[in-house]
Amino acid sequence: MKPLITIASSQHTYAVEEYDALGAALASVDPTGTLVLVDQFIFALHAEEIAASKLKCFPLVATEEQKSFEKLTPVFVWLLENGLKRDGRLLVIGGGVLQDIGCFIASVLFRGVKWELIPTTLLAQCDSCVGSKSSINIASYKNQIGTFYAPDRVLLIPTILKSLPWDEVRSGLGEVIKLHLIAGEEPFRCVMKLLPNVQTDSAVLPECIRSSLEIKKPFIENDEHDTGIRNLLNYGHTFGHAYESATHYAIPHGIAVTLGVLTATYISAKIGFVTDTYFRELQAELAPWYQPYEQKLKQLPIADILSAIKLDKKNTKAGLHCILTRGAGRMEKIKMGPELDLGATISECIKTI
Repeated sequence: MKPLITIASSQHTYAVEEYDALGAALASVDPTGTLVLVDQFIFALHAEEIAASKLKCFPLVATEEQKSFEKLTPVFVWLLENGLKRDGRLLVIGGGVLQDIGCFIASVLFRGVKWELIPTTLLAQCDSCVGSKSSINIASYKNQIGTFYAPDRVLLIPTILKSLPWDEVRSGLGEVIKLHLIAGEEPFRCVMKLLPNVQTDSAVLPECIRSSLEIKKPFIENDEHDTGIRNLLNYGHTFGHAYESATHYAIPHGIAVTLGVLTATYISAKIGFVTDTYFRELQAELAPWYQPYEQKLKQLPIADILSAIKLDKKNTKAGLHCILTRGAGRMEKIKMGPELDLGATISECIKTI
């Protein structure tokens, strides 16, 4: 099996391998000492292939509420009761929620066990499956507890995305668009030419996944623990996470990121980093990939959004920092000063989009 891409981490180098079907991916997993955490929806949808693997599985409901210490206790207990050992392996099958849960558990159980990942959403395949991050929630604080712990393999199955609802595909494409904007004008133009064909051409999503992982690779290899250049990958996330949280996750993550990208670009225009024309042109290009979810923001009190921003895990004692832009391929981490009325500016942006 020729890897689609390899990622060098401080722990080891791991490969992203591509498979035609879930059965083929599962057949490549060593069953000795392996236990499986799987999204309950995927478990039901692919029951025959999973049963044929004879791997012992724990199906989980993939919700944000599941990502807490209280909800994870039964998962830890099941793994221990079913004989997972320090030299065993945890296989995780699911999207971002299952990936966060599985990576966190693998990193802390026995102070670390091997784990492999089969990402089943576009968001996970094009972005989060590489980078080694785990995050879980505590009380009302989203993703405040986590680790960096690399998988041993990532098993990619583009055909499994056929079962996704359209808005889940659009959500994944939000991260695709963000990554290509970070990469520069030419990569962004190339991907935006592909996207109108995403529902009719089966080659589009695999190409988006491949190019997205290639864009992300140097950021995570050069700054694995997210203390420098990797911060730029958070373009759109400060506001996107706030929009998710303030709407109680009524906006899918990647669509919230698209709206966050526009907000960061609007602020960039306000302080003179880009022109108003640049913002308007970007807004017109991205509109098909977030509408009509902007309507949910128009119904929110700005105080709710600002409260959510204050809880962002990227804030420091020095204050709020976010990634702004001087144009495609030119992102910068900027401290938000008092001279910018953030609430009024976000309100203006929401009215504009």
